Amino acid sequence: MSDEMNLPGQRLKAERTLKGLSEQDVAARLHLSMTYLRALEADDYDKLPEAAFVKGYVRNYARLLGMPAEELVNQFKALVADEQREQLISPVHTMHPAGRPFWLIPVLAIAIVAVIGFSWWATRPGDADGVQTTVERPAEITVVPPEEPDMPDDEAVLAATQDNPAPELAPGTPTGEPEPVGEPPAVVTPSEPVIDRLQISFSAECWVEVSDAAGERLFQGKRNAGDALSLRGEAPFSVTLGNAAAVTRLQFNGETMSLPQGAPGRVVRIAVP
Repeated sequence: MSDEMNLPGQRLKAERTLKGLSEQDVAARLHLSMTYLRALEADDYDKLPEAAFVKGYVRNYARLLGMPAEELVNQFKALVADEQREQLISPVHTMHPAGRPFWLIPVLAIAIVAVIGFSWWATRPGDADGVQTTVERPAEITVVPPEEPDMPDDEAVLAATQDNPAPELAPGTPTGEPEPVGEPPAVVTPSEPVIDRLQISFSAECWVEVSDAAGERLFQGKRNAGDALSLRGEAPFSVTLGNAAAVTRLQFNGETMSLPQGAPGRVVRIAVP
């Protein structure tokens, strides 16, 4: 048997083909998406969730085909351990330019700073070479206030009013004063967007993905036993659970919803509410 056929995904795919089962049949029985099923058969684990979920997928797939489940799970563990070991063994080399001593750069930097400091000291204003710097003061400016105009007394104003009476206005003639208007229109405040709340509690490790009504992803990652996930957005929410049996409480806007049904390690997709 070749090394490629020793991979758990390749063995599962070969056994499925031998039994005459299609990808759709297996995906429906395992409650897996076609993307996850094809990635599992291709041993492309980068496209799958955490290793804990992949072990459950391999075990359920092997039991469905009547294959030794624990043997395939151990092969998957060995593959993951080998990949982690290769990532840890990565030598780091420090390269130095040939022909240049390491102390040359700091010496050049100090020399440049010294030249700049000497140039500043030589050109600064003050007592250099005994020359006194004289600062001329601006001439003082005297501001003369303008003469106030002579204000007419009360008797002159009264006489001018009697000689030139104000013209009478015809009825309906507008005056200089603005006419009162009705009450200003009420200011309409745009309504705030509706914000819904989603809360999920877990009793075991579970991979979770949540999107809002616009399809925007609000969360994607793993929650552990005892954790709680609280999100805000616009309902309905699209929730994908990698281990539906780990959910102990599901609340929408403070109202407790029915829990999703699923065996341990099985992926379930629900819409809330």
